[in-house]
Order: sequence, then C-alpha cells, then structure tokens
Amino acid sequence: MSPSELPPPEAVQKILIWHQGALGDLLLAGPALLAIRRHYPLARITGLGSPERWRLLAPTLSLEAVWDSAGAVWSPLFTADSPLPPMLTERLAAFQLALVFSPRPHPAMLSRLAQAGIPAVIWLPSWPVSRQEPVGAFLAGHLAGLGISVPTESFRLVIAEKWQDQAPELSGPGPFLAVAPGSGHPCKNWPLSHYYEVTRDLAWQHKLRIIWLAGPAEEAILPYLQGIATAQDHLLLANLPLTAVAAALSRCRLYLGGDTGLTHLAAAAGVPKVLALFGPTDPLVWAPQGDGVRVLRGPCPQAPCAANREITCPEPRCMQELSPASVLEAAALMLASG
Repeated sequence: MSPSELPPPEAVQKILIWHQGALGDLLLAGPALLAIRRHYPLARITGLGSPERWRLLAPTLSLEAVWDSAGAVWSPLFTADSPLPPMLTERLAAFQLALVFSPRPHPAMLSRLAQAGIPAVIWLPSWPVSRQEPVGAFLAGHLAGLGISVPTESFRLVIAEKWQDQAPELSGPGPFLAVAPGSGHPCKNWPLSHYYEVTRDLAWQHKLRIIWLAGPAEEAILPYLQGIATAQDHLLLANLPLTAVAAALSRCRLYLGGDTGLTHLAAAAGVPKVLALFGPTDPLVWAPQGDGVRVLRGPCPQAPCAANREITCPEPRCMQELSPASVLEAAALMLASG
C-alpha cells in the first residue's frame, strides 16, 4: 500500500488528525471529520491543533486525546536537517494513519511523519484556494476520492453535560437571542450601533432575552458591551471557554453575528435560527451550513472582495450599508417561521 493511500478500517487502530485552523475552519470540517470517524468506527482518534477548539469535537468524534500543536515537541517535523527525537518517534509510531489538514501541502512535514513510522500519511486541503465552492462540499469531494462518504445531514455537536455545568445560568424565562458583534477582522464587523438598535427592537417586539458574546478579539468594545448589558438588562458572557459558550448557545432560539467562528459554533450547537451577516468574505465558501441558517449581505456591488481570505478594502462599506431594518425584518421572519 502506498503511504498516500487510505488503509482499510481493519488495519487502523489509531488515527492522528492534524488541523490547526481557526474555530470556523475546524467546524466547517466537522462533516468530513465525522465521516472519517464513521469510516473507522473502532479506531482511537487524536486531534492535534488548538486544544480548546478540538475539545468541542471530542464528544462528537469520541476522541481519545487532544494534543496542542503549539508545543515545541512538533518543531522537528518542519526541519529535515536532523534525526527525529526518539521521544517524538515513539509518540507518532503508535498511529497507523495521519490525516493532515492545511491550506497547502508541506511535503517535508508529511515526509517526516512517515519517517516517524506512520504507514499512511495523507494531506487534505483545508479549503478551496482557487475556486468558489462551499468548504464542506470541497472536503466531501476530496474524501470521496479516498473512498469515504460524507453525511449530508447538518453537522451537530454533541453538547456534553459537563459543558452545561461550565456555562453560567441564563436568568429569565427566555427565549434567548445570542449576539456576537465581533470577529477576527474589523472589516467583517457590522456597526455596533446597528446591533444595539436591532437587539433593542427584537427584545421589545418578540420578548427575547439578549445574550452578548465576547472573546479576546472584543476586548476594545467590552466596556461598551458591559454598559449595554447593564442598562438594558441583557446578559454578557465574556471570555468563557468555548465549551461553555457552546452549552449556552444550545439554549438559544436565535443567533445574530458576522463571519466569525462563533457563528459556526451557533449552527453546530443547534441554535434553531442563525442569522449570519456577511460582507467582504464570500458566504458561498464560508457560511455555516444548516436548514436554520440564513445569510444576509449588504448592497455593496464590490462584495465579496476578499480573495483567498485576504481582506484589503480600506473600509467595510458592505457591512455599513447593511441596514438595521433589513436585519430586523429577516430576524422577525425567522422567528415567525418556528
């Protein structure tokens, strides 16, 4: 068998899956990862990447372990001028299959994994670099070429009971609307004043309890969010573990946010209605999937303009021109549909 061929299930006891992508990237790969788990139902799987992100998938994929790819122990895999340390070789030789997700291949690193004793090492592109195609469909096509069928149903995370214990109690009767106003790039953010206007009207018209979600990227606007939450009797969940955020989201009826990992987490956590606001990035490629997901875009003719995820526009006209009235109307229709 060639090192790049997929071994049969009976030949695989342990699988290493390397994925260092952002939260949204990892969740978009969720259907593909679930297909790998179903193809190898008895294999013990280790996820390698960001531990906090991979822990979200642990119950769903029945992971045996989660390893941190930021550790110095992995650096010899990226150099070819010295032997692999025995400790690293011993650690990797226990696997019969390594699947490496990355935007572009790293031949030297793949070769070093094989040198460590892994019989089958396969690279899978994380997303379509040169064409417009949904990430999920793109990955499904690559796995189909390896003989793995990807499920067509919406990807859902298993919410562990201990995650519910981590999440703060959501006071009030609900139903709840979760709002994530930030993202990893300011040009993907809808104006905060628009979020405030829409949440105020939704709370009044539909008797929703508002939950603001904030992480490290929202540090600059955290005082503003704290002020809104206090003045309007909203809830603010800031800098919680992702597992706790997933548990809180699973109790919500509606989610509102931009092109951010939390929007993907909302869809995967089972929020019935997810309203995703897109601007410079292409929702055809990057939007979360699911029957309850609706994408809303501004009228800017240049959008989407971010080729290969590179956002170069000086100001986010596409987001600024998305009116609160249109978002409020879309949210109301989603709530009315059940």
